Amino acid sequence: MKALIKDGAEVRLREVDPPALSRPDQVRIRVAAAGLCRTDLYVAEGLLPSSSRLVLGHEFAGTVTEVGPEVVGVGMHQRVAVFPWMGCGECRWCEGGHQTACPQRRMLGVHQDGAFAEEIVVPGRLVYPLPDSTSFRAAAYAEPVAASLAILRAGLNPHSRGLVYGRNRIAELTYRLMRLHGFSRVELLKEQKEECSFDYVVETVTHPEDVARMLRLLRPGGTLVVKSRHPRPLQLDLQQLVPKEIRLAAVNYGDFQQSLDLLRNPQFHYEDLLGVGHPLEDWRLLFEEARRDESTKSFFRLSDVWDR
Repeated sequence: MKALIKDGAEVRLREVDPPALSRPDQVRIRVAAAGLCRTDLYVAEGLLPSSSRLVLGHEFAGTVTEVGPEVVGVGMHQRVAVFPWMGCGECRWCEGGHQTACPQRRMLGVHQDGAFAEEIVVPGRLVYPLPDSTSFRAAAYAEPVAASLAILRAGLNPHSRGLVYGRNRIAELTYRLMRLHGFSRVELLKEQKEECSFDYVVETVTHPEDVARMLRLLRPGGTLVVKSRHPRPLQLDLQQLVPKEIRLAAVNYGDFQQSLDLLRNPQFHYEDLLGVGHPLEDWRLLFEEARRDESTKSFFRLSDVWDR
């Protein structure tokens, strides 16, 4: 099969053997659509620690082609989406349903083979069935939706004045989800804002000059919500943070099933954030487009029905 592989410092499209089930709790999936995000670019460029050789990609949907004997709730030929994070399954975090906080957590496309390939094998517990009304392309967008839904866990007052800081699709997605969930006074960064104007600021970029500006925009006692998984350390000016008694709230993911359900909600408008699909052979072009423009999500199409 074709697979986009990071091998040391190189990224190459290669012909490799299809993956095989190695445990009875796994399923094999024929990938239909896979989204490209910042994390994939960071891994490809060596900015995020990863396995030395692996298939890239973690946002995807497809069709089940093989089911291990211990898998429950997933059937052959079922259309599915996959949550890309897995924990050890045994610690108190995993038992409480918070596998993304597991000290031994692993991510598809970062720590083990991901979805920029024609097939992938994953644990059955990560697999979520799709209704026929949700396209593979939309389902491959469920992971970014779940990441943006994490804002609901930040403990923010929906009646306070807030700002989603950033001019990219993640900022736009987060803003739309917050408005949908009753945050009536949240704004999106579009023009210059007055300092000390906001009760909370949601971060979607972590460049030092932007972080400094976010702190200036916050009122005393305000909250900075950190949600990016950027490879560089976040730089905070304590001369702004401490005197203004700024609070920090870090959030990771919301509920993945909730994100899938939202994709079918007619009040949630996201289709304009989804870009066109490219074959794996065009990976250089797609990577360059993603680096240059973050207004829409870039996709690999690995099936003729990738957008259905």
